[in-house]
Amino acid sequence: MAASSFAPRPSAARRIAFAEIDAAVAARLGATRGLGNSQPACFNRQVAMYLAKHIGNWSPKTIGRYYGGRDHSTVCYGIQRIESLRESDPDVDALIANLKSTILTAGACAVAVPKVGSPLLQTSDLEDWADLVAERIFRRFSDKLP
Repeated sequence: MAASSFAPRPSAARRIAFAEIDAAVAARLGATRGLGNSQPACFNRQVAMYLAKHIGNWSPKTIGRYYGGRDHSTVCYGIQRIESLRESDPDVDALIANLKSTILTAGACAVAVPKVGSPLLQTSDLEDWADLVAERIFRRFSDKLP
């Protein structure tokens, strides 16, 4: 019986990253991150928090850290606000449904990264991943330079 507890578990579904959720919401609604509580950014952030909780399965504490160190109670309030708006406003419900499908469709095309040390990850694969990460970082910094 004890041996079964050490049996390999099937790999869990890939958790959707904050960056993917945030990018989809920002592309559709506008900025979600930043200082202040101006109404458009606040609503956009609440939508992103709602999606991070319900699609990404992230905890309110982790979501709050991602969105500027906000308290978990602020995240819970934002999630509850979007839930109540979904019930009362069909436009908000359609918006959330559309964003969910957009994020899940984009996530289905993403490649899950194997864990280091797994037999599936060889040295050449690790070097390829490192090259991809380096290119992405270079592009982000070069876009911000004058």
